[in-house]
Amino acid sequence: MLFYKIEMIVLKDENLFEEPRSKRIGRLSAERELGTAICAVCEEINEKIIDRGYLFLSTVSHERFNFGLILREAMDVDELVEKIIKMGRLEESHTEIREITLWDFRRVLNLAEHEEYITDEEAVLKEFELEDLVNRRRLEFDFAERIVPKCSKDGIYLASNKYYAKESLGPELDRIYFGMPKKKVYGHPVHYMIESDDERIQNGITHLLVQSLNDVGRINSRRISKIELSPRYYCSKGILEALYKSCTGGTLVVRFFGQVDDAVDQMDGGLAYLEDVCNCFRRHCCDVLTIFQLPLECTSLRMKIYEYIGDCSFVEVKQEQMEDEVAISYLKDRAKQRGLRADKNLIERVEDGHMYLTPELDVIFDEWYSRKLKTTVYKQYKDISEPKKLLLERKPKGTAYEELESMIGLDSAKKMIQQAIDSYKAQKMFKDKGLSVDTFCNHMIFTGNPGTAKTSVARLFARILRDNGVISKGHIVEVGRSDLVGKYIGWTAPTVKKKFKEALGGILFIDEAYSLVDDRNGSYGDEAINTIVQEMENYRDEVIVIFAGYPDKMEEFLDKNPGLRSRIAHFIHFEDYNEVELCQIATHIASQKGMVIEDEAMEKIKGIMETAKEQSDFGNGRYVRNVIEKARMAQSSRLVHMDFDSISQDDIKTIRAEDIEIPMQTKRKVNRIGFAG
Repeated sequence: MLFYKIEMIVLKDENLFEEPRSKRIGRLSAERELGTAICAVCEEINEKIIDRGYLFLSTVSHERFNFGLILREAMDVDELVEKIIKMGRLEESHTEIREITLWDFRRVLNLAEHEEYITDEEAVLKEFELEDLVNRRRLEFDFAERIVPKCSKDGIYLASNKYYAKESLGPELDRIYFGMPKKKVYGHPVHYMIESDDERIQNGITHLLVQSLNDVGRINSRRISKIELSPRYYCSKGILEALYKSCTGGTLVVRFFGQVDDAVDQMDGGLAYLEDVCNCFRRHCCDVLTIFQLPLECTSLRMKIYEYIGDCSFVEVKQEQMEDEVAISYLKDRAKQRGLRADKNLIERVEDGHMYLTPELDVIFDEWYSRKLKTTVYKQYKDISEPKKLLLERKPKGTAYEELESMIGLDSAKKMIQQAIDSYKAQKMFKDKGLSVDTFCNHMIFTGNPGTAKTSVARLFARILRDNGVISKGHIVEVGRSDLVGKYIGWTAPTVKKKFKEALGGILFIDEAYSLVDDRNGSYGDEAINTIVQEMENYRDEVIVIFAGYPDKMEEFLDKNPGLRSRIAHFIHFEDYNEVELCQIATHIASQKGMVIEDEAMEKIKGIMETAKEQSDFGNGRYVRNVIEKARMAQSSRLVHMDFDSISQDDIKTIRAEDIEIPMQTKRKVNRIGFAG
């Protein structure tokens, strides 16, 4: 929807505004009389645009008239203003038409009711299905709005240079400005995904896209509404629908944050709400421009969105890494903005051949700037040192650590990871103290049976290390044999090296690492392992390698190369879940879906788990998830055969014992002696 505030200055009519006994009383009486007449004009205009919008007088003060206007679709607002002037027989001297946000529109509407120019503010909001959005008590989340200013083509291209997304943003601006502007808005041929870990860059690129689309007439509104979603901040279907309707003709930005992962051994149901967002997007994709703001290295989330959105097309705009010269230029610009000159201490922080993202450079600059303030600008503080002795006492920070601690079971894995974090922090503290320390081996092995959350913990571990300054990016590159072993001679080593470069500043996670072991020496698998060992040494301070696999197969893998075992610092075993933990996982998965499990059903689940644990191919958390998913399907089937009026909220939310299916267990083959009868 489009919201406007119209400010009109009308030339004074002395006969109208003058009353001999009291100028003030006369002015107020004249304003009220004229306001009533103008309200009648608005009502007459509204009869002609009844399906498309609503116009009303908000306030009258001296010769200044303020109107509010809401439109379901684009209209010629200048033409409406001309009708007000002509039908009201006004002689206006100045008129300003401004697009405003929903919240500003609510204030204009509230003033109109206060001045009694409209009778019922809530009725107007209800007519346009806005009552839930403006009533914060009904919202599960807050959303922000702003009107981006107009900008010329030259200004947009110039501003695009500072967001370091030239390879993807530049071509899209060229496509936007290709050809002649259209005479009307037809819809949105594409929507956008902006990938960056820097929210300022996400917002800056968003504004440029909206400004350019508005400049060429592909979008009517410069209003941007923004919501932030995560597994902990869910948005209901009704509110999503109302939000999308309010953004008709404009832009909705959906920013994802927090852990959003669809790993099969993840127990938090993190993407449960995503399908609702994408379904709503599909219904409104022609009328509302949607921009998804995603973190970098979010392949899983991006693919899940593509899975849900169907045939809608997206342009991906991704923040790029900066080479050393560009990174130095960025730091110099930041120093210049602060009124300082970039010195040798700042420039030398940029390593030759290293690729940087803006958040990394901002950390480098902020540390330098903080020291510069103490040593140069305010020299009286140069002897005040930072309390680095608190580093070891500080608990690991960040939401990822909290997520890890909240995961069910995994006690030994959590203990070993805590020790690994402590050792990393100790190294950093010793180095900051100027002490000479041997380079510490950071690589790890995760062993455990299927479904014990090895992959999920590795992803959280990457974020924990980033939050605590151990690694720079906190991303994880997940690979298997097919990602490392080439098809032809000479392909394997370059393939492995490429994956290490992708993992710079993060973690290289090699799942089922023993699959690299071949039956014959000198094979491609051997070449891959030898190259991995070499690259582990080359990038020992920049990449952490985690090998993962089943316990009984990892020993053979470690024995394949003599140098492999010595380069691994931490061996972490993920134990199987016991029956109590498996039941807790079942409760947690159900709660993420908004459901509860009754006691009889839980007893049934416990029995299933006790039996299933005896199977050689038991899947731990994955098995639990499958049991709950089957129970939800059985519950749905049961409910659709019930009388509709008799179904309560508790029925919908509760998994009952009859919904739990006892799986068929694989029987072991028994060899018999003798003849079959």
